[in-house]
This record gives sequence, structure tokens and C-alpha cells, in this order.
Amino acid sequence: MKRVIQTLSLSLLLSLPACTGSSEEPTRALLAAAINNPSSNTYQIRFFQSTTLQPGSTDTPRLVGSWSLDAPIVTLLYRRSLGVGNDQLWVLTPDRLRRYVANNLTVDDVGTPQLDGFDQALNVDCSQGYLRQGQNNLLLVCPPAPTTPPRPIEEYRAWIIPFTATALPTPIDFLNPNLVRLSTPARLALGSNDQLLYLTPNQFGQYDFVNPFIERPLPLSLSSSTPTDLIFVNGQALGLFDDNDPTSTDTTLAAWNLSASGEVGLSQNSNIAARSFARGAPPVFVLGTGLARFEGSFQLPRETETGLLRTRRYSTATVGIDQFLYLADLDTPTLLVIDLTVNIASALTSAGVRSSSLGSFQERITSLAFIPVE
Repeated sequence: MKRVIQTLSLSLLLSLPACTGSSEEPTRALLAAAINNPSSNTYQIRFFQSTTLQPGSTDTPRLVGSWSLDAPIVTLLYRRSLGVGNDQLWVLTPDRLRRYVANNLTVDDVGTPQLDGFDQALNVDCSQGYLRQGQNNLLLVCPPAPTTPPRPIEEYRAWIIPFTATALPTPIDFLNPNLVRLSTPARLALGSNDQLLYLTPNQFGQYDFVNPFIERPLPLSLSSSTPTDLIFVNGQALGLFDDNDPTSTDTTLAAWNLSASGEVGLSQNSNIAARSFARGAPPVFVLGTGLARFEGSFQLPRETETGLLRTRRYSTATVGIDQFLYLADLDTPTLLVIDLTVNIASALTSAGVRSSSLGSFQERITSLAFIPVE
């Protein structure tokens, strides 16, 4: 039995009083951690039994197994099949995209990597790349290396890839009149019907390659900022910006309901430098230097949590359907896990937090994926 009944919203659960634990069985799941150590040419996906990482557990983090790769791991994306087909684990390295079968993973054995009919050379440097999940497709984006001034949009490479694909489709044509005009740097994502969403210093828009684009202008105050992440969740597109001022700690979050008449809402906070979103299920968390929950406004850890949550630098995070937030430290191979059922919804605290090392000193966690198993 799942610890979480998926039809019950997380917001309802968070409104319940804190308790000492759930009477339901824990979710049987693995946490996949992409770990790179360039000094030793060691690049692995390590699979841990999720319950042994969680606060309240007295177990040592249990490594179920690991897969070794031949190149640094840029990012992971897990997709659970809701119909015919395999559960998928997509793995991006600087020059290849691979899709692995994830059906055979268990909390006792992960076996050896089994490709699922997709192993494609990209013929482009994708060391800054990222993956975004849509309804029927995966978006792969390989932006050019950061430069001053930024490279034009036509130097971006991106593909909208069906989950059943066996080869790379034709890349997105950024010379398309509706796209070539975009300012840069840009972030891309997929919307509810796999429309292309884009966020630039000047524009927030969506385009489906058939109909005219829908777009909202952004304030002039963001024109010198860099979009750092873009996601689609709960019918809204959410984007984050870096103001490129190394002396400041701040976050600007842009939210838009994708309506042609809807205005883009901006939320700002000077106490956190959030540059990315946690993946997975809602609620929405932002992270970078510091951590916050976003639900119409920012909810930061209390001042008393300065050493634990407020000033840490995080590289990546995911929210599991088990109601735990899994956070990777940027500077060490350390994983923090926060229990969202006992943590007060209105202000993050150190209640229900556990810290574990997933590797050796020189290793770093670059991506996380939460994988439920039967």
C-alpha cells in the first residue's frame, strides 16, 4: 500500500496536525542519485532505499546498487508509465541521451542497466543541458555555454522527443519567425498539451508550432537578469531569475497562468538566492543559496534555522509522492531529507530533517530522481 493515496492532495495533508508517524506502510521506493567525481573518472547512478534516508529512521542509508557510466551525468528524469510500456529513467550526459528500463528496479536489487531502445549521440555539447517532462513528450534542451553578450536563440539546440521514440526527431527550428525573435538567455519547458513554454529577460510565452504564440512582456527591471529555471505546475508556468549581481542574495519568481489576458505576477525576496525548482509533485520548492516553499508567496525557514536550512547551497532537489523533500548539498555529497507531514506548512523548520552522506569527499550529487517500486 502506498503511504500516500495519490488522489488526496498534499495541501490537505499538510493542514492536518503534526503526528508522530503514519500508520500506513511506507512507500516502497528508491532514490536515484547521480554522482560525479571527475578526478577519478567515476560517474555513477546510486540507488538508495528511500526509507533508510528519511528522518525518524535509525538505519544507515542503504545502497541497493549502482550503475556506472562512461561520462559525467548532467541530469536524470524518471517517468512512470501510466499505460502500456516501461517505466523509464532518462539519463543525459554531455554528448548522449539514453533511456533505461525502470520496471525491474526493486528495493532489493537494481540489476544492470538495460537500455529501452533509445541511446542517441547529440552531436552538440550538452553539458549545460536539461530535461523537462510533458504529457506525451520529453523536452531536451542544450543551451550554448554562457557568454557576454549571450549567444542568440538560433545557437540553442532542443528536441521534443516522444516517450516512445527510438531516435532523435528533427530538432526545434529556432529560425522559425515565432522563435528567432526571442531574446536570450532563455529557458524552455513543456505546458499541459506539450506546448513549448519559453522565458527570457523580456518575454514569457507559449507556442504550439501551429497557432500564433501567446506572450506576455516582462518588466524592464528584468532585462539584465538571467532566467535560471522554468516549470509548469498546477496550470501555471513558474520561472526564476538571477539578477547577475554577485553581491546580492535575492530571488525573483515569475508566475503566469498562460492566459493572453493574464498578467505575469512577480514575487521577490531578498533573503534567498533561489535558482532552481525542486522536481516532482507539488508543493513548489525553490532552492539555490537557501531554500523556500512557494505558495503565492515565499515561506522561508525560521531565523533559528540559519545553520541548517537558510544558508546552505543546494544543487538539486525532488519531492517524492511519499511527502518527503530530498535535497542535495552543492558543496558536498550530502543529502538532506525533510518530512513534509511533520514540518509546519507556514514556515520550514528543522523538525523532521535528516542529513546523510551519499559519497566520498570529492564526489558531488548532480541530480536526483524518486522512483516508486512495487
